[in-house]
Amino acid sequence: MDDHELEAMLGKGQEDELWLISYADLLTLLIGFFVLLLAVSPVKPAQFERMAASISGGAPAPLEELKQKVDEFITQEGLQQQVLTREESDGLAIEFKDALLFDSGSADIRADGNKAIASIARMLQTLPSRAVVIEGYTDDVPIRNSRFASNWELSSQRAINVRTALEQGGVGREWMSVRGFADTRRVAAQGSPEEQRAANRRVVIRVE
Repeated sequence: MDDHELEAMLGKGQEDELWLISYADLLTLLIGFFVLLLAVSPVKPAQFERMAASISGGAPAPLEELKQKVDEFITQEGLQQQVLTREESDGLAIEFKDALLFDSGSADIRADGNKAIASIARMLQTLPSRAVVIEGYTDDVPIRNSRFASNWELSSQRAINVRTALEQGGVGREWMSVRGFADTRRVAAQGSPEEQRAANRRVVIRVE
């Protein structure tokens, strides 16, 4: 093999590898783009875990595993009509219909409700250091009795009592917060007026 043939082979090899340089540049730009996105918009743990699980193709994200455990509990206890779960952009929502937790016009948690919350608390302990937000909602029927001047007080006290029950079940108090929305965040529901009101009487535990 003479010098000209050797140079031709080397030149061809270099040309064949030029695409690697472009590919590496593209990867660098993509990494820079994602870093920029993370820098300008705070990503909550749940969102980051979903992205990581999707990229790795391995085990499901922690909140997905928690959802599976809660769904299994709901099925075992026959609570499909009273408790539901849903994945949201910033975490997992566990929704309790008020009939399971409270008597009408009351914020005191019923025995069956306490049992369900205690089970959820045990599951939440598998994910320590996660923000847990408890939200109370009511229907649009005004309330005014010796304990509650309005639905604001009722929804807030119900959320506070669920928070207390979770703490008694072992969830760290430093990770929890409560919100009361009264009837200001209505959900669309099918059925009669009473069925629509019942759908709005709820407490939601959000795990972020």
